[in-house]
Amino acid sequence: MNLDARRLRVLHEVALRGSVTAAAAALHVTPSAVSQQLVQLSREAGHELVERAGRGIVLTPAGQVLASHAKDVLDAVEQAVAGLAALRHGVSGTVRVGAFASAAGALVAPAAARARAKHPELDVRVIEAEDQQSRLDLRSGSLDVVVLQEYDHVPVPLVDDLDRHPVTTDPMHLITPVDWRRRTGRLSELRDLPWIASAEHTPCLRSTLHACRLAGFEPDIRHRAVDFALTLDLVAAGLGAALVPELALRHVPPGVHVEPLVEPVTERRIFAVTRALGGTPQRPAVDALLAELSGPAGVPHGSFRRSSPDVRASTADRCMRP
Repeated sequence: MNLDARRLRVLHEVALRGSVTAAAAALHVTPSAVSQQLVQLSREAGHELVERAGRGIVLTPAGQVLASHAKDVLDAVEQAVAGLAALRHGVSGTVRVGAFASAAGALVAPAAARARAKHPELDVRVIEAEDQQSRLDLRSGSLDVVVLQEYDHVPVPLVDDLDRHPVTTDPMHLITPVDWRRRTGRLSELRDLPWIASAEHTPCLRSTLHACRLAGFEPDIRHRAVDFALTLDLVAAGLGAALVPELALRHVPPGVHVEPLVEPVTERRIFAVTRALGGTPQRPAVDALLAELSGPAGVPHGSFRRSSPDVRASTADRCMRP
């Protein structure tokens, strides 16, 4: 029995993403090409690997077994590549990094520039990506590093084949309309005022609710905004208060007062994730970028600034669903 490693990668993508269409998009081929590869791999394996389920497909028991081994094969190849890279003199190669918008601009871009300055043969490529999609792309091998976020009391669980690398903390700030004249940073003084929060089932909303409950009240949420730029605009219009992480405050519109949240103190944690290599060191190129990411932060605390009236918070990120 001869199994083609390229077809094993196709099977791995289908198993990971749950459909031929999603696997094809990740592999940059057509769905028919993926289907053809699966048919050929089934012939090589001597078993049917997928079967119809409604309008989609599912893996057969044989497909599940082979998909598990396919991951082991791909992991072994990556370990071999990392081992060979470690023997080279100097740091070289390509590192593909996925990150949400504000981290990509404030943290990843400066880290990539520093890494490239130290290692001229290093090629760092930055891709803006939402958390859930970037995790899938990391596990499939489309990305080498992803930068994720989690809020106090809303931890992000990771599967066993991913390693976590702390980057920085991102303190939450209280933002209010400038004419409210409240300057203590204590949520308890805002119990009777309107609030702006994220959509249902997002970590941002759960973090806001938890902080307000710690302060002894249930917030009167009048407006919903997933994009922090919209949150800032709603506050600037005098429509309510909100909690926003510092990296989303690099461009603050007029009409918004920003103050550190002093009671209760809460924060967003930002961390990088890589594929676990079973004890094998990461490629030197990946390690070089991680070293810069976990070094001096790209944006020091208190670095937010006011925007001119015609500038929106274009670098603000969104509160993604987990």
